[in-house]
Amino acid sequence: MKIYVEATIAWILLQSSIWTGNAAITLDLEEYHPKVYEDFIRKIRNNVKDPELIYGGVTDVPVMRSPVVGDKHLRINLKTDQGTVSLALDRLTLYAYAYLAADRSNVYHAYYFNRRISTKEVRNIFPEVSNANVIKINYGSDYGTLQRRAELHDQLQLGLGIQLLKQTLSRVNRRARTEKNEATFLLIAFQMVVEAARFKLIEDLVLYHYPLDFRTNNDRMVISLVDNWIGISFAVYEDAHNGVFKRPYNFGFGNVRQVKDLQLGLLLNVGK
Repeated sequence: MKIYVEATIAWILLQSSIWTGNAAITLDLEEYHPKVYEDFIRKIRNNVKDPELIYGGVTDVPVMRSPVVGDKHLRINLKTDQGTVSLALDRLTLYAYAYLAADRSNVYHAYYFNRRISTKEVRNIFPEVSNANVIKINYGSDYGTLQRRAELHDQLQLGLGIQLLKQTLSRVNRRARTEKNEATFLLIAFQMVVEAARFKLIEDLVLYHYPLDFRTNNDRMVISLVDNWIGISFAVYEDAHNGVFKRPYNFGFGNVRQVKDLQLGLLLNVGK
């Protein structure tokens, strides 16, 4: 029976990749080699980047492409020996607006942020869930709200790392749902997946400590970068030439003149 169930789940994950138009990207949290994580982040960037668009003469930082019709979301699978939890990322912004996990009876439920993604879109990205099990999250997706629901004073209080991601995932998969566990998982998952794709700095910190958890030596810089990703993208587009800003920019941790000092991994497509 166990083999049958595992085979069925594997088939569902494969089918979800087909039904959503592109292969889902999977991170195996049981693989303790940094290259696994590095390849995972690279695949996300390659999946959402525009192959031709360049901002500010910065050729080594890709710009996100505009999604085609019917291909608005990217599915991310976070796999452990105890099961897989999936995220739905918006291809236009890379924000995560929904996730999929099993309950204590191993029945899939999809949870989504209202006004960010429709129930139809949730069912499209997570076809294995029934309409009755698509559930609205009754709080916001911003970091401030997630911190409060997780009962933390800032988004980096717990640190980052593969073990922490695996630990917080285990509290939302095949468990009774609680807001605290949910918000804690989302807070860590967003930073380990979304922010690591946006910022090479965060990816490199994870790789340096892999597979151990860690606290950064400069939480202020990391949080400031995360909070200013949209503004940074506009600044690079509007005011950088050959990777150098025309004037100093301060994104919360001192003046910056060179784009490379921001240690970017991906830029938002500002529609230009």
